[in-house]
Amino acid sequence: MRKIRNLLLTLYFYFIATVYIVFYGGFVLFRSFLMRDREKARKYVLKEIEKFGKRAFTWLFSDVVVEGSENIPKDRNFIVVANHQSLMDIPLILGFVATGAFIAKEELRKIPGVNWYIRYLNGVFLDRKNPRRAVRALREAIEKLKNGVTFIVFPEGTRSPDGKVLSFKKDSLMIAVKTGVPVLPVSIWGTYHLIPKGRWTFTPGKVFLKIHEPVDPKGFSSEEELRKYVEEVVKRGVEELKARWSK
Repeated sequence: MRKIRNLLLTLYFYFIATVYIVFYGGFVLFRSFLMRDREKARKYVLKEIEKFGKRAFTWLFSDVVVEGSENIPKDRNFIVVANHQSLMDIPLILGFVATGAFIAKEELRKIPGVNWYIRYLNGVFLDRKNPRRAVRALREAIEKLKNGVTFIVFPEGTRSPDGKVLSFKKDSLMIAVKTGVPVLPVSIWGTYHLIPKGRWTFTPGKVFLKIHEPVDPKGFSSEEELRKYVEEVVKRGVEELKARWSK
C-alpha cells in the first residue's frame, strides 16, 4: 500500500513540477520581460523562485523545519555552502535560504525551464570533462561574485549515497578565497529520505535545515584551512539534525 501511495505521489509531483517550471515559469519570465521597472521585475521573478522552492515540499506533503534564518546576511552577497543529500536540496535552498546562482553541471544546460532559471540567476555551467571550459566557468563565477551575485555551492561534488557528509572537494571554496565573499554554511538532513541518490520515487517526510553563522574567508590562511573548517561546521550540524530527526 505504501509503495502504491509513494508511486502516485511521485507521478503527481513530477507532473505538477514540470508544468510549474516550464509553463508557469515561462509565463513569469515573459511577464517580467514586459515590466518597465527592471528592478521590480527581478524582485518579482526571485520571489516566484522562492515560492517554487517552498511549494515543492508542500506538493510532497513534507514539512521543513528551519533553524538559524537570522544568520542570513541581509546587506551583501554571500556563498551558501551546503551538504548534498538529494535533488530536493536545490528547491530547499532556493525556498528557505537564498535565490542564488548555481555552478551547474553542463548537462543541465539542455533541460528546458531549468536552464532558463540557471541563466536568469546568473549561474554558470561547469563542464568537468573539459578543463579549459571548467577554468573559464570558475573565472566567470568569481567575476559575478565580485559584482554582488550570491552563489550556492555543494562542495561534495555529488549527492551522498547514504546521507553522510562526503569530504569537500579540493579547491571547492576557492571562489570564496579569491573574492573574500562570506561563506554561509548550511546543514541539511532529511532530503535523503525523501528521495535518495539512485531512486526516482519519493517518500514524504520531515526535512531539517540549519543555517550557521557566516564565515569570513579572510580569516584563514588558505583554501584548505577554510574548506576543512566549513566542512566540520556542516558535519556537526548534520549530526545534530540527524539526532533530532530520529526522535
